[in-house]
Amino acid sequence: MKKILIIHHGQGVGGGLIALIGLINELKENNNVEVFSIFDGIAVEYLRKTGVSVIVSKSVFYRKFYSLFIQSEATYINLIEEIIKFKALIAYFLNKYFFAGRELKDILQGIDLVYLNSTFISDWAYAAKKSNKNVIIHVREPLSNGFFGMGYNIIRNNISKYCDKIIAISKDNCGRVNLENKTTIIYDPVVIENRNAFEKLNIIDKYKYFVYVGGQSRIKGFEQFVNSLKYLNEDVKIFFLGGEIKYNNNSILKKLIRNFLDPYARNHENLKKILLASKNIVYIGLTDNVFYFYNRSICLISPFSKSHASLPVLEAFSNGIPVIVSDVKGSDEFVNHSNGFFFENKNPQSLANRINEMSRLSSENYKSMKNSSYETYLRIRKNEIKVQSLIDIL
Repeated sequence: MKKILIIHHGQGVGGGLIALIGLINELKENNNVEVFSIFDGIAVEYLRKTGVSVIVSKSVFYRKFYSLFIQSEATYINLIEEIIKFKALIAYFLNKYFFAGRELKDILQGIDLVYLNSTFISDWAYAAKKSNKNVIIHVREPLSNGFFGMGYNIIRNNISKYCDKIIAISKDNCGRVNLENKTTIIYDPVVIENRNAFEKLNIIDKYKYFVYVGGQSRIKGFEQFVNSLKYLNEDVKIFFLGGEIKYNNNSILKKLIRNFLDPYARNHENLKKILLASKNIVYIGLTDNVFYFYNRSICLISPFSKSHASLPVLEAFSNGIPVIVSDVKGSDEFVNHSNGFFFENKNPQSLANRINEMSRLSSENYKSMKNSSYETYLRIRKNEIKVQSLIDIL
């Protein structure tokens, strides 16, 4: 039995956090697992609610200055983000060579393996390796080149030097890191426990129900999803799942600056109004019970606008639910024309056309698509390598 420290950034509740819970449940069967969170927030609260013990940094450096150095294909470039990224780059090196070692000094006592749960906390690998610990990094995000490849090379070189094993959640992510000799592709686990509770819901037979789980995040396709609503048939209803995004509500000045520098922020309030006014939307918001809605829908809509391998696609397939996805890199690793539909990214009408087409599918064709969805899931799970087998090697 090994003692494993999982380092998590502690930001946000989404597919990555759900997958982390699945990973912890798997590793706890044969190991002693502890979790250290860099930031305190909703993710820590969520982990603790599921019974996971979490240590949170109390350092002023992480509360006041540190931020993740994000170099991801799944982001949008604007002036604000570039300013934040420059600050994060400075924090990356300060943390790598000084603060991480100080933070982990006592925590690493008795630890056999450090497990970094994000591409963008590779700065923690140096301190772990300097303490003679084995290090695994989980590449959950699609690493991008950025400007002149500088950020890419910083992160990739750090992973190459100080991480013993790499786990990538998709072939696309694996190819971007380009360290195939030490990388294993393992798709994220589907976690059903505590995510299928009954919700009071009025289902009307004349409607065709779909489910969207991306919240208001732009990279998950919120913008093109909202802009597709005006093209939908009247008998289409969509359960809208996921959290809100609020831009600087506590400061008028910050809001004005954000709106000036970030075009999406300017348009966001209008998108929310369109969403809430649509007769096609059944607004649910943030909920743990996503499988309740999968089971009452004919299809999942996962319209990522940036490269990504979507965990909700695997969740839907595990229930035999077909999907509609954008034609971005990563989607085609799971989806084909037998288990779902592709639409043209950045084309809201193309998305609406696919939703309408799915709603009109014959019973025979739909049954075939459902069967193929579940068979795809079984095939993925049958052929994959377990994380534990990589840990046993170290």
